[in-house]
Amino acid sequence: MDEQKWIKSILAGDTKSFSCLVTKYQQMAFTIAFRILENREEAEEVVQDAFVKMYRALPSFQFGSKFSTWFYKIVYNTAITAQRKQSVFESYDDAIATDLTTSEVDSATAILEREDRKEIITRVLKKLPADESLVLNLFYLEECSIADIAQITEMTPSNIKIKLFRGRKHFYETLQLMMQNETANVL
Repeated sequence: MDEQKWIKSILAGDTKSFSCLVTKYQQMAFTIAFRILENREEAEEVVQDAFVKMYRALPSFQFGSKFSTWFYKIVYNTAITAQRKQSVFESYDDAIATDLTTSEVDSATAILEREDRKEIITRVLKKLPADESLVLNLFYLEECSIADIAQITEMTPSNIKIKLFRGRKHFYETLQLMMQNETANVL
């Protein structure tokens, strides 16, 4: 069943359709919340709050944008609000990153081919700054466009591009450091 049918069923009172929607989006919703809050329990609470908000706002969803974009924006805003309540909100300055060389990219690719990619990617993303990790997750794992990410996070497209660029560079650097440490531990 597609999302539009699920939403119509939910609005008609079908709780099974709502549980299908929850199952489909709960993991990425948790990832977004966790990347912002960096605390498992708080992220779980934010996800629950976001699903409640989504359920209440569902009658106003117009299908003008993708449902996932609309919902992830709710998750993002709920997480940011929770973060502000904790008075832990950090602002990130835009930085100018340098280009990666072809050999650096090839080297990182070779390392990823030798190990379990998903596990390594998850470990590396956890070590990155929350904003970079979130943008990389949305862009590469959820395949959101820059416009979708801008809608979700309310960042400008140019800011998102900078964070993607900087995030890729930090991802590579963190991956290299992890692999060097693992190699040193083996020897």
